[in-house]
Amino acid sequence: MRKILIFVLAMLMLVVMFAGCGQTPSNNTPKTDEPAQNGGEVESSEPTAADVQQEPADDNSTTSTGFPVADSYTAYATAKEVVLSKLADGLGSNLDSLSASFTLLGVSMVDLVMLPVSFFGMGEESVMMGLSMFGSSDVKYTENGNSYSVSYMDSEGVAYTFSGTYDPAADAMSCSSSKDGKENFFSEYRKTSFGYIAQYYFIKDDGTTSLYQFASNGEDGTFGISTSETAQPAALTGSEPADFPTALPEWYSISGSTITGKTSEGTELSFEYVPTDAE
Repeated sequence: MRKILIFVLAMLMLVVMFAGCGQTPSNNTPKTDEPAQNGGEVESSEPTAADVQQEPADDNSTTSTGFPVADSYTAYATAKEVVLSKLADGLGSNLDSLSASFTLLGVSMVDLVMLPVSFFGMGEESVMMGLSMFGSSDVKYTENGNSYSVSYMDSEGVAYTFSGTYDPAADAMSCSSSKDGKENFFSEYRKTSFGYIAQYYFIKDDGTTSLYQFASNGEDGTFGISTSETAQPAALTGSEPADFPTALPEWYSISGSTITGKTSEGTELSFEYVPTDAE
């Protein structure tokens, strides 16, 4: 289910981005129909092979979409998915941790809640198109500098408002959302020297809460889970260690081929991860 969700979101972003490619070219585009001074020949503005070779290489050229917020969130979400996939696979294939693998389903659903972030900075038309594919209506979108906000009605007529602020210097995003005027979600992620750190805080309709914290270090990482928080957690500073989610009552971590953790019942886990594809 998780891989299907990631695929759907990726395809959706591609559709929206291609739809926005028909923008009016800049007035600074070089003209090609004016004769040159050397014998009246027309000079071409198309780059030659030599021109291309002389241009400096862009390390992000293979991943950049031209939308900084989308690029940032995609990079973060990809890093999270790598760790989540390995942990879910490992926990689900071990009899002692089988039930724990279902706990991570809540983390998987975060991608749906965070859907509006995928379109921040792309303009109102792209946001409306993207959300309408999920049955949303009455979409209203605004942006002011690096702050973004979108309000909409879901397919069941429930009103939502989702806001976010991106810090390009720190490569960090903080978001919040409300349901029918009541705040129900807070999240943030930050890039660090070792990878990413993040947290998600949910307030359910019955008042109960869920807190998920995450840290990645390459393909290694840790998820922490709590269902007993009584207040929104303090904002991340960027100085948190890579194992900071282990401070929560329930957590799961992978380092190399070793999975460790503590279940909601307090049972400690430690075993070697063998990918199911390799069995």
